[in-house]
Amino acid sequence: MTSRVVNLLLISCLTFFAGCGDPKKSPADSVNAFLRAVHRQDCKEVFSFFSSASQEKVREEAARAAKDYPTYAKDFTPENFYCTSVYANRYLTFTRGSAKNESIDGTNAVVVVNVREGKNELIPGFFPLTFTNVPTRIMMVFEDGTWKLDLIKPTPEVAKVLEAREVAINKEREAIARYQAERALAEQKQLEIIYSHCTNFHLVVRWKFDREPAGEKIKDETGAFTAELLGAHIVDLPEGKALQFQAVSEAVRLPEEILNNRGCGMITFRFRRDDAETQDRILYKVLPGVFSETGIEVGGDGRVYFSVQRNSLASKSLLDPQKFYQLTFVWNRNGMRIYIDGKLDATLERPVYTSARATKTEMGRDPNDALKTGSRMTIQDLRIYEGVADESAFAQ
Repeated sequence: MTSRVVNLLLISCLTFFAGCGDPKKSPADSVNAFLRAVHRQDCKEVFSFFSSASQEKVREEAARAAKDYPTYAKDFTPENFYCTSVYANRYLTFTRGSAKNESIDGTNAVVVVNVREGKNELIPGFFPLTFTNVPTRIMMVFEDGTWKLDLIKPTPEVAKVLEAREVAINKEREAIARYQAERALAEQKQLEIIYSHCTNFHLVVRWKFDREPAGEKIKDETGAFTAELLGAHIVDLPEGKALQFQAVSEAVRLPEEILNNRGCGMITFRFRRDDAETQDRILYKVLPGVFSETGIEVGGDGRVYFSVQRNSLASKSLLDPQKFYQLTFVWNRNGMRIYIDGKLDATLERPVYTSARATKTEMGRDPNDALKTGSRMTIQDLRIYEGVADESAFAQ
C-alpha cells in the first residue's frame, strides 16, 4: 500500500468516522473524557483538554477573576479555573457520557452534549422538583494529534446571537448617525436664522435706573420689557440715580427673551465695585439647576469675566473699587470682546450666540444658588443691543 493511499485512509478515518484508535481522536470522546476529568477534579487533565488559544483565554479569565475577587485568588489559577473554582459549575451540569458528534469539518467539529436544567422550583431559582436534559453545543478543534475544546470560536447558537446583535448594533449606529446628521443640519439652519438678525444694529432694551420704581417693577425705556426688583434698590449718588446691590440674595430679574437666540449683540452699562473683596455677579442667564449659559461677573480681584455658551473670556485689566467704568461686552460670529471705557481689553476668536435654553436671567446673584450669592456693586444705564456695531458704539 502506497503512502498516498495510507494518508487518504487516515484523513477519511478522521473526517467521516470521527476518529479511529485512540478515543480522544473522536470529538465526542474527548468531550466525555473532559467531563469525567472535571468530575474527578483532575485539574491538570482538565486544562490539557483546552486548545492552546483557549488556554491563553483561560489564563486571562483567571487573572481577571483573581484581581476582581482577591479572597478567592488561590482558586483562580488557570488549571483550577474550570476545575475546582465556582466557574467549574459551567461544566459540572453537563451529563457525562452524553456527548455526540454533530458535525466534523476538517479540523473543526461541533459536539452536542446534554445539560441538566431544573424545573418547577419550590422557590424561584432554588429547589427544582424535576430535571430535564437540554442539548447544548461545544466547539472542538483538532490540535497536536487530538481533539480539544475551543473556547474561542462561538457555537452555532451563539454565532447567530452575535450576528443578530451585530446587525442590531449596526442599525443602531446608523440610526444614531442619521439623528446626529439631522440634528447638525437643524442646528446649522437654526444658527443661520439666528445670525440672519445681525444685519441691523438696534436697541433691544434699556434701563436707565434714574427714577423710582412702581413697587417692585421697573419698565424699560422702550416700554416693551419689565424688570423685577428682588431686594436691589434705586439710590441717589453724586453721579445720579443708580441700581445698587449690597447684600446676599439681592437681585433684579430680567425678562429671559431679551437675550434669547441672539447671534450677535452688545451689553453695555456703567459699573462700580463697592468693595474690594466681593465677587460681583453682574448678569447670569441660566438653565435652572444646571448651568450658566451667559454670564458677566467681576472677581474679588477686580478682573472682569464674560462667558457665552461655556466659552469664557477674562479681562487683562483689573477694576479698582469705588470707581465707575463703562463696561461693554460684545458677541457675534467673530467671537467675544470686552471693552473697558471704550477701549478693547480682551478678545476670543470663536463664534458664539445666546440660545433660548437658559430660562432665567438675573442680576446681582447666581439664580442657581440664590440664597448664598450676592454682590456689592452699583450699575447705571443698562443697554442691550442686537446686531453688529461699529467701534464708535462701544465708547457710548
